[in-house]
Formats: sequence, C-alpha cells, structure tokens
Amino acid sequence: MMLFNRPVVMLFIVFILMGCGSPKRTPTFPVTGKVLVNGKPAADLFVYFHPTPKKDDQSLIPYAQTDENGDFKLNTFTSGDGVPAGDFLVAFEWREKSGTFKNQFHGADRLKGRFSKPETSSFKVTITNQPTTLEPFELKTK
Repeated sequence: MMLFNRPVVMLFIVFILMGCGSPKRTPTFPVTGKVLVNGKPAADLFVYFHPTPKKDDQSLIPYAQTDENGDFKLNTFTSGDGVPAGDFLVAFEWREKSGTFKNQFHGADRLKGRFSKPETSSFKVTITNQPTTLEPFELKTK
C-alpha cells in the first residue's frame, strides 16, 4: 500500500480549495451625486443606473437612495461600493412612504413614472475607472 507524503497532500488540498472560491466580481468605483426636484433636494428618492447597452444579466443595476440633502452614494454589491466602469442610463423613483411605520417605499411615485424607465431616460452617464462625483441631476415636475 502506497503512503502519501503529508505535506504534499496538504498542499494539494489548499490548491483545490483555492480553485473553488467565488468568481471574481467586477471592480467598482465610488460614485456620488445629488438629485434636485424643481430646484430642491429630494430626500428618499431612488436612483438606478442601468448598464447600456443592455446586458443579458440585469441583476447588476447599481442603485442609491438620496439623503435629506438629495445626496447619494451608489451601491452595486455592498453599501457605497460604487459602480463598474461603463455607460449607464439613469432612472429615478420617488415613492411615498408606506406601511404601518411609514418605513417602506411602496406608495405612489411622486414623479408619476416620468423618470422611472431607462428606455426613455434622457440622463446618460459614463463611469470611468476612478472615483466620480456627478453633476446634480435636476428633475422637473412642472
């Protein structure tokens, strides 16, 4: 019966486990911005970056929620991690708070859906391989 050299077996196991790791995720770059509605900061407005051209896997749609000053930091995989480099169509939804404690956003869109579809968006952004601060998005409801 053949005996295996213990260090060789351990090294073999380490190489096998390294090969079984999760696939590399797409690198992201910090992106910040601001949203104004009729010239005023819009709190709790959702911003969605839709990759263009449209990819088969639409699971990677970076998004953010604005704070009380209308400022946002985009998320793709984790909070504030940013966005992969590329071209995007930007969509917006500003839902009324709903639920018992008014902490959900399933109410009516205060923008009446005018900015929610990437196909009709006039907001186009290119993100490069570096941190980016965008010019404010100015939405008009009137």
